[in-house]
Amino acid sequence: MEAPKANPEKLLTLVEEAYKAKIVLPEFQRSFVWSREDIEELLASILRGYFIGTFLMLNTKSEEKKALFPYRPIEGLKTINPKAFPGNHDIVRLVLDGQQRLTSLFYVLYEPKIPLRGSRSPYRFYLKLDFTRGGQLEDSICGISLKDKQGLSEMEEKVKKGQAIPFSLFRDTMEFYEWLYDSKKELSSDEIKILHQYYKNFSDFMVPVISISEDAGEENIINIFERINRTGIRLSLFDLAVARLYPKKINLRKLWRDFSEKNEILAKIIKPEFILKVIALWHDKEPKKSALLNIADELNDQKFQEQWEEACHWLLEAYKRLTSREGYGAISPKWIPYTTLLVPLAVLLKKISEKGHKQEMYRKIDSWYWGSVFGRRYDQGVESTTHRDVREISEWLEGGPCPEWIEKFQADQVDLLGATEQRSSIYRGAICLIVKMGAKDFVSGQPPIFSECQDDHIFPKGIFTHKKHINSVLNRTLIWKRSNQSKSNKKPSVYLNNLYEQWGRNEHELRKILDSHLISEEAERGMREDDFDTFIKARLETFQNKIDELVRVNT
Repeated sequence: MEAPKANPEKLLTLVEEAYKAKIVLPEFQRSFVWSREDIEELLASILRGYFIGTFLMLNTKSEEKKALFPYRPIEGLKTINPKAFPGNHDIVRLVLDGQQRLTSLFYVLYEPKIPLRGSRSPYRFYLKLDFTRGGQLEDSICGISLKDKQGLSEMEEKVKKGQAIPFSLFRDTMEFYEWLYDSKKELSSDEIKILHQYYKNFSDFMVPVISISEDAGEENIINIFERINRTGIRLSLFDLAVARLYPKKINLRKLWRDFSEKNEILAKIIKPEFILKVIALWHDKEPKKSALLNIADELNDQKFQEQWEEACHWLLEAYKRLTSREGYGAISPKWIPYTTLLVPLAVLLKKISEKGHKQEMYRKIDSWYWGSVFGRRYDQGVESTTHRDVREISEWLEGGPCPEWIEKFQADQVDLLGATEQRSSIYRGAICLIVKMGAKDFVSGQPPIFSECQDDHIFPKGIFTHKKHINSVLNRTLIWKRSNQSKSNKKPSVYLNNLYEQWGRNEHELRKILDSHLISEEAERGMREDDFDTFIKARLETFQNKIDELVRVNT
């Protein structure tokens, strides 16, 4: 392969070619992922004339059957220039490196109405003239959401007064200078001079473009793509796997899209790499980058397709077990202690199915799961812990020894008192336990609609704010919104008495409800006496006993 050479090209010319669909994106490229802040930094660098990196292009025939790789237009082009068609050109250029930068500039100059990363709304970008009066250029470049009606209105007013300019005017020299020399705008000669220089920097900005001929061959081009890391955003494992599998005619992005369409909720909480990790674990590989890419290399197209579908199935089964009330009680994504647990759980559930779905095997899986959650095993070292757990639990399922860490697990070492943050696996695990216990509605005594439940204090924070562990998960439970309104900010003694009366002074029925929230008789006594310390101590003991029951298995 002949060493490629870099040639300088105008940055605006590249954007214009993308607008005409002469520059396109290979299908194995990731989607547009830059945020508003990323785009603002890029614009500042260009205006100042800073180096923004090289661009790598692959020249290929535009006819799809003859093109080296499938391709797509730059994001947003169909709405901005629907007549643009790659077939209008004999040769098109595929962006191997520079997609985020090129798409960002297209976004800024042509304003397609597509949301940016982390937002549900499109943005427009402006240059305020604060910097001409001693301000910083970086602070004067701003993107404004189209949902921010007030912000947009204020900025457009600045544009009329000559205090700001939309970046969309930078794509056309005539429009820019018409705005700049409009007699209605009160711009000083110095301001005009500064803006003129910045526009010149922008319109004349040159970048090195390395062009590769398709004669280089698929393998060489894929290898080059894998080594790219120039834009400040590393290629993800999934991006690399997509590239590795393309020579085998496997469209990994399409496989992921198909999975996402069928399993929308699950696809929102996992990464596509999870499916690859399940496959790697089936081959006894630690689910790290190199192993996953090797698996992509080793499997032929048919075998990979089969294992992909199977991994999707078992991930879905793992998700069902994780989110069911009878399973692990994570009734919504925010209560899942670790999404990463879905990977080993999927592998282990498949193994149980191969062994005949024996009850004692599920009991061992439960022990591993709850021990991992309350032992915080997946806080760090996820890949190595996953691989080790799958090996050890698999051996255990087949009659081998119980993992040492499970045998030594002690529920009284779980820091339930210190679990005050919802993102903690202990906090989430405790709430999931309450769901698993049934958590009956305080007023109706029926299983609540968990989507309408609130995670709230039992001893109200407003009254007992001086208590050290007032925000501990031990003082929280899931309460149906309607019941929570009647509970309000009442002391536990008052609220319990109201419930007692509502239940016709039926102590037995009230006890069933409190038990379903892991509130023992001793904890109830603390509530009736508004004795926070007694309540917390008793509930801690109840939780510890339940956790111990779930983790310990008679082997």
